[in-house]
Amino acid sequence: MIYILITQNRGEPVMLSFRLLTIPILLVLTIIISLYAQSSPSPVELIRKRNETIQKILETAGETVDAATKEKLKNIINDLIDFHELSRLALGKYWKERTEQEKKEFVDVFRTLIRNSSVKKLEIYRADRIEYLPSEINGDKAAVTTIAYKGNKSVEIIYKMHRVNGQWKVYDMVIDGLSTARNYRDTFYKQIAKSSYQEMYSKLKKRVEEK
Repeated sequence: MIYILITQNRGEPVMLSFRLLTIPILLVLTIIISLYAQSSPSPVELIRKRNETIQKILETAGETVDAATKEKLKNIINDLIDFHELSRLALGKYWKERTEQEKKEFVDVFRTLIRNSSVKKLEIYRADRIEYLPSEINGDKAAVTTIAYKGNKSVEIIYKMHRVNGQWKVYDMVIDGLSTARNYRDTFYKQIAKSSYQEMYSKLKKRVEEK
């Protein structure tokens, strides 16, 4: 126990417990953190807002989406993605074998691949209706499930998210049961097994540059 001596008006010292002094401080901090958490958008709110923004752009663009609009959509679609974590998951056991420079180069190329691919599947945002299920939050991780309905068909997407510097970011998307990270990981593993990481990376980079 730590005590602090303070002086009353008549000069008589009074001993106060440091523990008692910290209680108001901790209370204030708890309130501030609570208010910050309430003001921050929830995972499902982030996904909903992103999707609604994309839908509005597509409604304005019509059936034909020009290059400038596609570039704008790339930014919006991928703004929530944590490409470093998605890259780590996609590369799996080979990630830790890479140098820091190789990791950076892979993330850059993989980011471009994902961005380019994201505007090839715009029909999902032209759905008649998108249902948003409540977020499943467990500490710093969350999962948001959406179901897009178009006619008599539906597509389920689960956005796996985690906190990065206090912000919710997507690190994997599971589309109708198929994990994006696992799908790419299976492909990369096969290519590396046939040749080498360097060969796989060179082909991936060439593929991206040709787009």
